[in-house]
Amino acid sequence: MANTDAAVVVETLGPLTPAVQAGLDALVLQSGWNQTPQDWAIFSREGTVCVVRDAQGRIIASGAVLPHGPQVAWISMILVAPDLRGRGLGRAVFLHCLALVKDGGRTACLDATPDGQRIYSHFGFAPVYGLTRWQRAARPQAVPAARSQQLPDAQALAALDAQALGAPRHALLADFLARPAAACVRSSEGFAIVRRGRIAHQIGPLLALNEASAAELMTRAVQGLAGPVFIDVPDERALLARQLHDAGFTPQRSFMRMVLGDQPLQGQTHFIHAIAGPEFG
Repeated sequence: MANTDAAVVVETLGPLTPAVQAGLDALVLQSGWNQTPQDWAIFSREGTVCVVRDAQGRIIASGAVLPHGPQVAWISMILVAPDLRGRGLGRAVFLHCLALVKDGGRTACLDATPDGQRIYSHFGFAPVYGLTRWQRAARPQAVPAARSQQLPDAQALAALDAQALGAPRHALLADFLARPAAACVRSSEGFAIVRRGRIAHQIGPLLALNEASAAELMTRAVQGLAGPVFIDVPDERALLARQLHDAGFTPQRSFMRMVLGDQPLQGQTHFIHAIAGPEFG
């Protein structure tokens, strides 16, 4: 078992039962995050979910590790019940997740909030680039988007995605595309996936060879979405930021992409115009 704080027992879960799923969903709800049961399912199926329970068996903290190929793994979903924060539970889960990544011989990556960045830097994580979550509020009416009813095969998108991120994640893209109401807009220079979250649609990944193509894909992706929308954009994308502002989006929060140690991801980051979400990279 991975090393953790001695007073905290971190459990590595097997397949998710309905009771465990309910406990994980409760943590997301309490934290105001956007993840869905489908997100927990892919963490469990393709990676590892870790939890801390109280004396009554209630899940009070969580974390997840999701490998992207043999060299990289994302750490995310470090959640703690609001009434139990500040007691070292999140730190214990994080250290457990980090040990799992190291034991697997992979490089640990994550997308940190400003508070998280200060913590993770103490463990050797280095900043790569900043991100901003842009949010558009719900709209009562929307013109239906003219989208193809046939979603592309994930394999057709995976090559560009792996080139951009620097790590393969075909299973994740296939999962996104298989979800109810998922959409994918494509051009000769890139693509954007839209999926439903718990509280908002999430646009991402959005990959394109240049920012002008990305802006056109974003416009098509958001078309017809009546509910709230999130999109997490690298801070260097000034053209896309202006277009988001003009489309009624406002900045909500910031993240910092971080990698453990001095070995950067070997991706073409200029292709990345919106990430899949801080939980997925």
